This record gives sequence, structure tokens and C-alpha cells, in this order.
Amino acid sequence: MAQPREGTYRVIDIPAPAPEVLAEFAQLPFDPYTGGRQRYRRFSQYRLSFDHAADTWRMVLLPHRPFLQPRRVNGLVGGVQRHFEPLRIDPGPQIIAGAQALDLDRDRDWQINVHQCRVVTSPEIAGVSVPEGPHRDGHQYGMLAVFDRHNITGGENELMPVGGGEPFFRVTLQPNQALVYADGAMWHNATDIVAADGTRGHRDLWIVAFNEWANRKYGEEFERAALAGDGAAAVPQGVS
Repeated sequence: MAQPREGTYRVIDIPAPAPEVLAEFAQLPFDPYTGGRQRYRRFSQYRLSFDHAADTWRMVLLPHRPFLQPRRVNGLVGGVQRHFEPLRIDPGPQIIAGAQALDLDRDRDWQINVHQCRVVTSPEIAGVSVPEGPHRDGHQYGMLAVFDRHNITGGENELMPVGGGEPFFRVTLQPNQALVYADGAMWHNATDIVAADGTRGHRDLWIVAFNEWANRKYGEEFERAALAGDGAAAVPQGVS
């Protein structure tokens, strides 16, 4: 398969977060669903609508629910209701920057997943960025936003054709940069992180998904379908 056209992905600058947002990464609860790997996470979901009168996107926090992916999408923990504590910060400025970069249809509402994560590494801890390797997640669009790289090398984001093969794009995102992409058009991956001086390091990021509201990955109907094995079209496993 030929590589996707360049317009289906791009690197963007995003607004620098407030100090209290950065401080939240150090307070993230442990993520127990990654096979013992050292990862910390919070998770929330939103409805995104464009206010034509004010000429701006607006986000509304949805009632908190577990994170769930169908088994056909996620071969690692698909069909498992993953219970994460909700975000305690406002991700709006950065999510809106992603929506603008993706040129989302302003006449449609969108459902947004936001995972706030810290991946840790040390001589005793493997800094595994993507446990499942190259994959796609079954969403319309994705955004990977980095907010801190502390004492690490690695963590290079890669895009490759559906089905695998050599990456056609690589980038090491710096703080306040994000990669936005059409999830269905490509696979994505990230290399592991390694502590630069042999002590301890971390990478702080958000993993964001955008779906039209009509195709939302949220609510009881979606969860019933996902648990029954009927949710989403079959794609390679993705957990991110």
C-alpha cells in the first residue's frame, strides 16, 4: 500500500500548558492494565461542538465512564472495561488546537477521548512506549501531544502504511508539540524511552482520539456492542 498523502498527518505546535497542568503528571495514578509496565494515567471524554456565533470550538465534559475497546480493535486488553480516574485539568486549549489543525467539520459534533499519561524508565524499568507495537486504534483521527521529556532519549513517533513495513515518517516530538493524523489511513508507533544518564526519566503526553458524534466510542450502546464483539470494524490491535 502506498503511503498516505502528506495532508493526512502533520506536526503542530500547541499552547503551553499552565503550571498546574504540568504538575498533574507527577500525580497520575498507576495504570494497572499495561502488563506491569511503568505507566501512569487518567482518562476523560468530551463532546466538542463549534459555536458559530462565537467562532470557536467548545468542549463539554461527558459523564465519566470506563475506557473500553472491542477485542477486534485491541488484541491486548480489548473487551476489558478499564477503570481510570478522570482528568483533573482542562485540556481545552490543546484539544482545540488539534481540532483546528485537523480541520474538523464545524457543522458536526465530535466525541473526544483524552488519556493523560506518564511513561517512566530507569535501569530497572523498561520505558515501553507502545506495548502492542505498530497499530491503529479504530478512530477517525488521533493526536499525540508531548508536554515533557525529562532525562530521556528515544520516544520517536513513527507512521507507517497499513499492514506495517518501514515508517514513512518519523519525529521526536518536543514539549508543546503534537502529531495529528488520520487514524484509519495508517499505523502508528513510538520507540521506547531510555534514561539518558542511567538514572530515571519520563515522557509526559496526551493520547487523544476524535470521532464524529454519530460514530462515538462512548455510552452504553457502544459498550454493549464492544463487549459483544460487534463494536468497530476489524483493525490491528491498539491500546496506546
